[in-house]
Amino acid sequence: MPEIELKKIHHNRFNPRVEFRSQALAELTKSIRQVGLVEPIIVRPKGRGNFEVVVGERRYRAAQKAGLKKVPAIVKRYDDADVMRLTLVENIQREDLSAVEKARVCAQLREGFPATYPTWSHLAASIGIDEHTLQSWLQTLALPKQVQKLVAAREVERVPKGKIDYQTAVRIARTVKRPKKQIEIAREFAQRRVSWRAARQVLKQVVKRPNKPVSSVMREVIEEAALYLPFSKVHADAIVAGKKTQTSRKSKDPRLLPGAIVRAQVTHFADLEVVDVRRKRLGQFDETDAKAEGGYTLNEFKRIWKRLHGSWNRDEAVYVIRFRLLKAVGKAT
Repeated sequence: MPEIELKKIHHNRFNPRVEFRSQALAELTKSIRQVGLVEPIIVRPKGRGNFEVVVGERRYRAAQKAGLKKVPAIVKRYDDADVMRLTLVENIQREDLSAVEKARVCAQLREGFPATYPTWSHLAASIGIDEHTLQSWLQTLALPKQVQKLVAAREVERVPKGKIDYQTAVRIARTVKRPKKQIEIAREFAQRRVSWRAARQVLKQVVKRPNKPVSSVMREVIEEAALYLPFSKVHADAIVAGKKTQTSRKSKDPRLLPGAIVRAQVTHFADLEVVDVRRKRLGQFDETDAKAEGGYTLNEFKRIWKRLHGSWNRDEAVYVIRFRLLKAVGKAT
């Protein structure tokens, strides 16, 4: 593998990352100091013997911090559109970009290369996502910069304190139109880690009572919120019959942890104890998961998921909540 002097390589001008996580970068730097850069970066010629990173920006930065003089590199020729697309796809697959960062690059691609990407549908197909997901990302660009900075990476085990998930950011954009109020809401959500259900109720109340401080609205909503999980009548019957011991959700209440007691509701029909909560990509679901979801085959479960959520994105990570029935308290109606 040929090596190129690091001083001749320049960072990717189109990299959508606003910032790199310091801990992850430090860990990679330490590894490179110990064993060198094992995986080569991909670069393109930039004239006068210089090169620009196409794929491997994080490895390139870590190699700089590690003090390397040369790095293994694969040289390929790409135009700007290809570089932007490849960089975006790499980061989507790594799942460490926020929806805002992804949306920003998608917008740049459409604006800069209208012949290649004449519609959002063309662009979505090019980077391997469904158009509905892309449109959700794009809605975050309508939010104030202060809110955009609060949006965490989409696929994380738990949204860190001080951040909000991108679905919550999209709800804010759709529901509240005053920028100052959007900032106030986002900051409160980031500090309180509210559930999606509580967040929806807060947004509804903020619209109804625009002059009331968001902190007061949140206090009222959260204090009244009970820990529960809603189910359809069919799934309620399956839980009572012992056929359903797992439910998968796009979001969850932060209090929903192993050992928590949950009210299962169509109407309140059962009390459940949470046994386990984990993140899992839809593409990793198997027949065992489908059976635990209510006695389905995997294909049946996929059809149900598509009916409820619009699409089956193999790369999307969801919360898988396993539970046991403590007691049935009434007939589900």
